Amino acid sequence: MNKKRNIIAIFFCLFVIQLYFHIDAKESFSQNSSMTEFETAKGYFKKGFVFFNKMQYLSAVEFFRKAVSVYPEYYTAREYLARSYKLAGFISEAIKEWEHLAGMTSNNISIINKLDSLQYSASSGIQNKLTIGNYEFVFSGSYNPMNLGRFRFSRPVDIAVDNERNVYITSFSSGKLVKLDSNGDGLAVFDLGADSRFYGVDCSKDMVIVSDFKSDNVHILNTELDPVKSFGKTGSGNSEFHGPEGVAINNNRDLYVVDSGNHRVQKFNREGEYILQFGSPGEYEGQLNNPSFLFLNEKAVYVSDTGNKRIACFDESGNFIRNLNIQQLEIPRGISIYNNSLLIADEKKGLLFHSLDNQEQFWLSSWNNSKNSFSKLLSARVDREGILYCLDYNHESSFVFSPLQKLYSNLDLEITSIDVNKYPVIAFNLNVRERNGKPVYNLKNNNFRITEDSAKIGSLNVDYLRTSEPSISVVLCVDRSSDNMGYHNEIPWISDFILKKMKKNDSIQVLNFNKETWIGNDFDWSRRRTIRELRRRNYSKGKTIDKAIYNAVSNVISKLNKRGVVIISDGSVDSGSFQKYSPEILIEYAKSHYIPVYFIVFKEKNPVLAGIAEQTGGGIYKASELDNLRRIYNRIREAEEYRYVLVYSTHRSAASIKGWWSDVKIEVNDKGHRGVEWGGYFVP
Repeated sequence: MNKKRNIIAIFFCLFVIQLYFHIDAKESFSQNSSMTEFETAKGYFKKGFVFFNKMQYLSAVEFFRKAVSVYPEYYTAREYLARSYKLAGFISEAIKEWEHLAGMTSNNISIINKLDSLQYSASSGIQNKLTIGNYEFVFSGSYNPMNLGRFRFSRPVDIAVDNERNVYITSFSSGKLVKLDSNGDGLAVFDLGADSRFYGVDCSKDMVIVSDFKSDNVHILNTELDPVKSFGKTGSGNSEFHGPEGVAINNNRDLYVVDSGNHRVQKFNREGEYILQFGSPGEYEGQLNNPSFLFLNEKAVYVSDTGNKRIACFDESGNFIRNLNIQQLEIPRGISIYNNSLLIADEKKGLLFHSLDNQEQFWLSSWNNSKNSFSKLLSARVDREGILYCLDYNHESSFVFSPLQKLYSNLDLEITSIDVNKYPVIAFNLNVRERNGKPVYNLKNNNFRITEDSAKIGSLNVDYLRTSEPSISVVLCVDRSSDNMGYHNEIPWISDFILKKMKKNDSIQVLNFNKETWIGNDFDWSRRRTIRELRRRNYSKGKTIDKAIYNAVSNVISKLNKRGVVIISDGSVDSGSFQKYSPEILIEYAKSHYIPVYFIVFKEKNPVLAGIAEQTGGGIYKASELDNLRRIYNRIREAEEYRYVLVYSTHRSAASIKGWWSDVKIEVNDKGHRGVEWGGYFVP
């Protein structure tokens, strides 16, 4: 009996053991199968990643799609699939993939950003929130001169901001004009020492002017603050001053100077040559009493009539328009305009927002629950991002306020490619935009933070594109359809408006199109070789404008200089012109990479082509519009650079495992306006 029980027990144990190993074998098979699928998907991802870094996004899409079809949970592959769709212009497809990713994880802020579902953070209870009429600001910092060394600005009087968010501040007591970048770091100084008392400052694209209250003259400088010319002397005649204060530059680069001691404003051309004057001592219409500052727009010249406690309005020729008698003003100084509101710095009361539409008035005098306030506010300016700079003479500081909406709407960061060809030096090509798609420009090294595999990168360079020698790369698309054949002889001389301006560091590619597209002459700077290609007669039926534009953008996309696409065509479209790529896809593709599209047409301007040109930042011109044709080269060459190349050396040693994936996190902070993006690379 015991023997029988033992036999049964042995058989039961063998059954259990067999069952265990059978189950384990099934799990092992499942794990091995899953691992095999992942390795297959990883192989596809690596191939797609190569195309992504070459900016060949549609080719990358194919491999990323294969990767996620083999292994649907491959998060990184799906993320790069979404990015490739977006960068290739296919927005709806990108959104579908990001929605899929959002369903895979609930806490990826970057994905939530991409879908534009992140709401503004609740603003109640924020200590530094300021509500000024319809405007909401948040105090975001100050430019304090104490730690600026030679860039220190003691007793500051006036401030100006250029299109790259560099600020220019006059120092009255030290006779200096300083230029700071958007983070408050010093860039340049114009210093004449104790013999000068700099007062007013203004800037344009290539010019800075500053008034010298003590020496009774005005200095014209370049944007590096190198002196170009000075004019003026003590007196009351034409081109003479008695305590010049505020200055301004109009769109024609004419110069306006407030001649305070002579109770007038003088106007000069860009060379400092006298044009006219307006104003005289007194309190009646058209008269001024120790005016101090002025501001120009297309409607009027607004003058702070300080002694009369009002704002006087004139036209550009000095004809009196009206006085703004604002009861609350005590000592009005600096004046500017923001969203059709006058911003008037009153040295006793703070900053007044005065609506030009309905005359409503609101004051900014203190912030942080009244813990901070102005002491002697002399000037206030708003940059094109809506950031407010308030210059206080006694505090010797420029206080900076960001729009609340800007502060709580995340930046959109977009990696366009990664270059590891010079490993261990890594280069990330990056776009930075606001939520509305507007590019964020002139960010500096300390606006960025890079973390690689949880380790912070210490040294970073973001200025590569901005410091490069100016040059352009252009794809010239030539319509070789039967419709355009009658204009064949016009094509070379039309192209010459661009070719004759090209330098040796420029390049141009000729891309022909009818029912097909083909490269006639690859990127080259030679006018002779380009003209030779343009004279070829290769006309046929068909007009695939869509493929021509898409291929042109693809061909120029990886160039690191200024880029553009120019299409020469009769201007007509047919049923096959947008069969493969819709105008919307073409627009998104070009806009994603800041590539303007220009059309030169021989017939009427087609509205579809005009829409593509306008929305990509280009233009459409008839061949007879010679002045516009002459401007195309300069518009491309002088366009602002919005792309960033982030260059750093990895902390990994040369012995790093080849093929290892390094995770990289990129963060941006621009006066409280934040963004984050993640990416990575395979160790080569």
